[in-house]
Amino acid sequence: MKALLAGVASVLLLTSMVASVDANNVPDWVKNNAGWWAAGQIDDTAFVSGVQYMIENGIINVPSTTRSSGTSDTIPSWVKNNAGWWADGTLTENEFVNALQYLIKMGIMKVSASAVSDDGASKSQYQEAPKETTKPQSSGNADLDEMLVKCQGGENKREIRECEKTIKEEYKLKTYMNDGEKYQLGNVAIYYVADWKEETRKGVKEYNNIAYTATGQALLNLQILVQNTGTANETLMCTSPSICNYTVWDGGKKWVNSGSDFTSGNIVLKPGQAKFANILWGPAIGYGSYENFEYDSGKDYYLRISEPFGKLDLPLNLVVVP
Repeated sequence: MKALLAGVASVLLLTSMVASVDANNVPDWVKNNAGWWAAGQIDDTAFVSGVQYMIENGIINVPSTTRSSGTSDTIPSWVKNNAGWWADGTLTENEFVNALQYLIKMGIMKVSASAVSDDGASKSQYQEAPKETTKPQSSGNADLDEMLVKCQGGENKREIRECEKTIKEEYKLKTYMNDGEKYQLGNVAIYYVADWKEETRKGVKEYNNIAYTATGQALLNLQILVQNTGTANETLMCTSPSICNYTVWDGGKKWVNSGSDFTSGNIVLKPGQAKFANILWGPAIGYGSYENFEYDSGKDYYLRISEPFGKLDLPLNLVVVP
């Protein structure tokens, strides 16, 4: 029955949404909050404000959406149902992002034009999509652009995109390792770069610093690089506040994380493999925190790691950014 209702809701939504949505960048830890919201454990405001932040900061990529002339201040029950069914794997990520687009279209969720084109005049996914072009786009980094040129010899657009994706990922890994402080815990090497900035097509993404919301709430968006230097698989764990080996500590108080982009609550590293781990602290629940994160410029902050393979208080060297 649940699957049938989900299908009906999706059909109703897709009658006004022609194209499918690429939702590959939705972090897995968002499922925690979606499930809690559907179950009534967090309210509409907390969930919507959390998703708004993630869209504004490019954590969730939502295609351009034209705002409807009609608006609403009520979230339909099928949107909450879809969130819950996406959290438990019944629905796809595309259907979850479609629901977010509906909230934007109806004015229930408000995001800036720079995050999602919703000014009513620009092209949206409800209209015919423009033809793709293979014209290379500048990344803003001369060394990286030089490496990307070789991808233009691909036989088709998909092959070119895959080539570009691989080169960008390898370049980011090497740059982070070269710029970062290295900490060895057993067979796992952990790299950390203070005030890390990443060039993207949408602009610059920033990590490992302190930003503030419009209401004055401190946000800490951590990104670390982890690499297995051993000969057997290693697992990093963070599935819930009660089962998370990563907290932020100021020497007296600690903040427990309620979710992360760890796949299914963990990151499995094969021998020699390196991956990025992102963990967000901010307002309770909606931004990954179990309780509101607090920042005091007079204190030192640490990422406290307590894994079976080792323990570490990693100094964060935080700065406040605009």
